[in-house]
Amino acid sequence: MDITKTPPLDSAASRAVTTAAEQGAKSPVASAPIADRADIRPLDIPAALQILLSELRAALGLEMGLASEGAALDSPVQAAQVLVRMVLQSMPDEAPDVAAWTQALARMETALQTGLASAITAVSAWRDVPAAVVDAAKETRALVFSVLADEPQNPLWLRPEWVGLAPRLQRFWRRRRLARRRLMDPDYSSAGAQHSDE
Repeated sequence: MDITKTPPLDSAASRAVTTAAEQGAKSPVASAPIADRADIRPLDIPAALQILLSELRAALGLEMGLASEGAALDSPVQAAQVLVRMVLQSMPDEAPDVAAWTQALARMETALQTGLASAITAVSAWRDVPAAVVDAAKETRALVFSVLADEPQNPLWLRPEWVGLAPRLQRFWRRRRLARRRLMDPDYSSAGAQHSDE
């Protein structure tokens, strides 16, 4: 037998060499997802709060318009302020009738619920997320719902950083009370509602 002859191409030895070569070529590709995941850092509070802003902005259909949206947010209070501004921005300033404003309110409330729920889900699902980060996201959501309630009892809203939002918030609360009153009482005069809204 001549040792210098190479085995035929379809032999088992040839297939074994080819298979080993293919596996060696595929190994960096197969390990790429693991390498990608190795670069993902644990989520911190500012990044989690940015997720809340992004999800709510998308749910409300808003463009990136607030200057404070691009800034780093370090606390739930700061994030809640930006989120409340986004909500107020999504509402029409001047609606010709209560029905149109009520429809915008219903769309906003649905978007607020779904956007913040989606954000909390995304933050909670992050790999190796610290419990403090999830708690900060949930606290921000609770603050937003608290300030948008008709009569917020939280003394936090009396702090100077909330003063700029006070007139718009009071108008929002007043218009929502009027819209609810109109829904509960069909005989409620829309003209009277518009007059008392001013």
